[in-house]
Amino acid sequence: MSRAVEAREHARQQAQAHLQSIVELMTAIESARLGGLVLYGNEWLSFDKLEERAHELPLSALVRSCWSEPGGQLTPAEYEILLCTGGPAVRIRGDLSELAEPASARLEAQDWFVSWEAQPTTTGEDWALAEFASLFWFGG
Repeated sequence: MSRAVEAREHARQQAQAHLQSIVELMTAIESARLGGLVLYGNEWLSFDKLEERAHELPLSALVRSCWSEPGGQLTPAEYEILLCTGGPAVRIRGDLSELAEPASARLEAQDWFVSWEAQPTTTGEDWALAEFASLFWFGG
């Protein structure tokens, strides 16, 4: 197996691990929205505690603006939630609405000598990524 193929597989595995964690967390948060405690891992947690766990997952949350004229106001147009870095690295990227809320979410991964690549996801995983991204504030 070539170095690039190994790196892509390593990045894919890391992305899948993060994706599974996000799906489990967002499923628990959705259940907790109805009230009461939800079993997550080995603990019974409230909605607030689960949301706190979600905010602790990323290394960073960043925005960038779209093209504008010099001197014009810059408004966030895209976001990135960095989940891990190094070899491999995983992030969630997407576009922002006019209200600076996530309008899309896609999972990307990369490893040494391999550029960022979108990772395949199911409809349920797309829901979890979008819900996870919506927990963060990207406004100015």
